[in-house]
Amino acid sequence: MTDAVDASASTERRSFAPDGTSYRIPDQAESAAGMATLRAAAEAHRRRGGKVVAVQGLGFVGSAVAAAIASARDAAGHPLYFVIGVDLATPQSYWKIGKMNDGLVAIPSPDQELTALIHEAACIAKNLVATADSSAYDLADTIVVDLPLDVVERFAESEQHIAVRLEPFEAALRIIGERMRPDALVLIETTVPIGVCERVALPILKEARAARGIQSPLLLAHAYERVMPGPNYVASIKRFWRTYSGIDAASATAARRFLESFVETERYPLQELSNTVSSELAKVLENSYRAVNIAFIHEWTLLAEQIGVNLFEVVNSIRVRKGTHDNMRFPGFGVGGYCLTKDSLLAQWSATTLFKTDISLRMTLDALRVNNTMPLHTLDLAREAAGGDLTKPLVVAGVSYLAEVADTRNTPSEILADALVAANARFVTTDPYLKLWVERPELAFTDSLEEALREAVGIIFTVPHKRYRALRPDDLFELAPRLEYVVDAFDILDDATAAGLHAHGVRVIGVGKGHWRTLGYQQ
Repeated sequence: MTDAVDASASTERRSFAPDGTSYRIPDQAESAAGMATLRAAAEAHRRRGGKVVAVQGLGFVGSAVAAAIASARDAAGHPLYFVIGVDLATPQSYWKIGKMNDGLVAIPSPDQELTALIHEAACIAKNLVATADSSAYDLADTIVVDLPLDVVERFAESEQHIAVRLEPFEAALRIIGERMRPDALVLIETTVPIGVCERVALPILKEARAARGIQSPLLLAHAYERVMPGPNYVASIKRFWRTYSGIDAASATAARRFLESFVETERYPLQELSNTVSSELAKVLENSYRAVNIAFIHEWTLLAEQIGVNLFEVVNSIRVRKGTHDNMRFPGFGVGGYCLTKDSLLAQWSATTLFKTDISLRMTLDALRVNNTMPLHTLDLAREAAGGDLTKPLVVAGVSYLAEVADTRNTPSEILADALVAANARFVTTDPYLKLWVERPELAFTDSLEEALREAVGIIFTVPHKRYRALRPDDLFELAPRLEYVVDAFDILDDATAAGLHAHGVRVIGVGKGHWRTLGYQQ
């Protein structure tokens, strides 16, 4: 049940979504009644010839994956699966269950296909239900694991300081082992350290099954996701390449058949690797490669700014070399999100802790450190534009880590905001896709750009939201009549807008835009 926020109305346990809606966490009797209804629906689906899937974890990946699986249809147009999303009955998590059961996306998304899929499955076809009851696992033919698995500290100074939070992941697997059907497939989509499927997941599941007297072989596979929150959210699940592997041939076969049922494999063929160690390495290598590419361009950004070169123009001219150079990155504000900020650390942790090697992924880890400091360069530009005085009203426009997405996980804006606090700057943060900044509730925040800019002397644009890209000089002068300087950290302002601002006395400076220095826009 969804209720309006009322802090004084009840002492019942509640879970608050980022958009402010409140969900009452059911008591034990209500949970039991809800599970009885869910069980009856799942068993009715199985009697009709369908199968049941449980998705463990309803975050950015799990909720979208559950919707994509629920959309799979047989030749007659009937749902292939009854899908059960499972998360925790805690104030931090239960709202995701409430949103799904209301037929709503957990986090606002620009992808209307995801909105439609969840509504269709939860409210019309009624083959998508969410619960906090772990007994749902004993209904499932396939259990998809989409839990967060994080490092303790993303700013680890050395290989020896890297630590991984495995305990919640291990506990979740143990619950599956204690509940799962003997012939069920466990498919791990979570990004895990290399070797975790064989050396952590497999022993836990086997031990829990053995305690129940289950001696049949376990079906365990790994198929990492490439989910991309944004306008192509669903496409990144259903219409994109997937890599998978199994602990044995039977597990790999079961994983392939399951993936083929909801991924458009005729256009996007599956890639099978020989073992789970290989597919685990593939995921962290893939993201580490991208992180290194981003770090590489940052030092060239600094050079281009100092010598008056427009690096965006230069990179565009290089990217015409398709197949070799078309993935060269552009200058930017920083790296955020769940994956690129930690996956290299997972790889090094495995090399050191699980496999006991002396291998140091030095270039990879150095790139991670560079990316962690990138937002501080934007702070340096802001100081320059402000003439060293950051005590006048300043706006950080953009809090999410990705354009058009309400996702603040490890956003580079967090690094910038912390540095601004340390510098005693006077600032407010804003983002059109958020109602609050969960990780930094102590900071001044508004979702209204108009409110944020009313007294602003300076603006730092950090996220290329369409709302910001559409702004022109007259818009900014109207919204911020006291405006003195603008910092463009992510290629948000075009040259015409920058020229228009400077023509009216506003100092303009940008990451990777050395040509603005040549034109004297920062003065």
